[in-house]
Amino acid sequence: MIKRLSEVKMQLDERREKGVVRGNSVGWDWNRFPYTVKLGTTTFIAAAPASGKTEWWLEILINLSCLYGWNHVLYTPETGDAVDIFSELCHKFVGKPFIKGENSMTEIERTKAEYFVDSHFYVIDPIDEEVTIESFFAMVDEVEKKYETTIQTTTIDPWNELTERYEKEDLGREDKYLSRILGLVRKNARKTNRHNCVLNHVRDQAAVTKDGITYYPAPSARDFAGGQVWFRKGLSVLIPWRPPVGLQGSDGRPYEENELHLRIAKAKPKGTSKVGVYRFFLDVTRYQYYVKDEMTDAMIYANRGAGNVVKTDPTNVVQIQLNNFNGFKQSDFDETDSFIVDQTKGNYKPDPHCGF
Repeated sequence: MIKRLSEVKMQLDERREKGVVRGNSVGWDWNRFPYTVKLGTTTFIAAAPASGKTEWWLEILINLSCLYGWNHVLYTPETGDAVDIFSELCHKFVGKPFIKGENSMTEIERTKAEYFVDSHFYVIDPIDEEVTIESFFAMVDEVEKKYETTIQTTTIDPWNELTERYEKEDLGREDKYLSRILGLVRKNARKTNRHNCVLNHVRDQAAVTKDGITYYPAPSARDFAGGQVWFRKGLSVLIPWRPPVGLQGSDGRPYEENELHLRIAKAKPKGTSKVGVYRFFLDVTRYQYYVKDEMTDAMIYANRGAGNVVKTDPTNVVQIQLNNFNGFKQSDFDETDSFIVDQTKGNYKPDPHCGF
């Protein structure tokens, strides 16, 4: 569509006054991790297997739900079936294992986590069913209609789980196919005002040896499986890398076992993020990431706003519409828990500490 400046004059005036509008924070201060998620755009993430790219992105989605109430559709068959995915999300939300055992979440924490995840996450869980990029976005549209909700983000993880369907214009070439399909991912984000995220693997790399430690080096933005068309078509391009334990970094400190380097390789639209490499660490007990303060080494977790801590304070109340979620019964809640039943109104009010 052709436009003249006069046709977007109001938006141009707003840009002059307000400057570039960033996306939504993912929980860390800009000075610690300058990456935001902007609706109508895309994020492409690539890393080697077992690099932590999926669990890192799932935490970002939880943070966005806590902070802004965003809803998400996930297609991540490598993570497992719907039960696997929901239990992992509950773990990351509460910061305690979902499966019963030592230090696992309490029944009250479990109930809060299940309600939170049920309110914000939808999992596409096909059984022996081919999923193309077109059918995936059609299913996202169907989620909005069926559940009368608005979806803010979609996630495809990993890309190679989608069924490829080459068209005549692709000439049988993967680069032309990817250029067309990744362009469709970007167009869909803009059309629907969603943020579409695609996770991919990196191509085979040659191992290197340094100080007696053999490892695979950090991938570059052109190492996406399928070629550098990903870098050309991507808006935000992220590359997680787990450095080899024991090897010293440029600052002279040995890499830690739970360390993750997150490279922002491309940041568009302008101002939404800042290119660079940022260090994260996985709290393996809480299953949540944190960054370290440069001066004190203090652990800084994402700020989830009202959802920072899942509390069990009996003075707090949580909104539960029992008719909308059959998994909860009135007998699940009483004054000894962090839920207080309002018998007169037949519903429950939101706990400000749970991010609901």
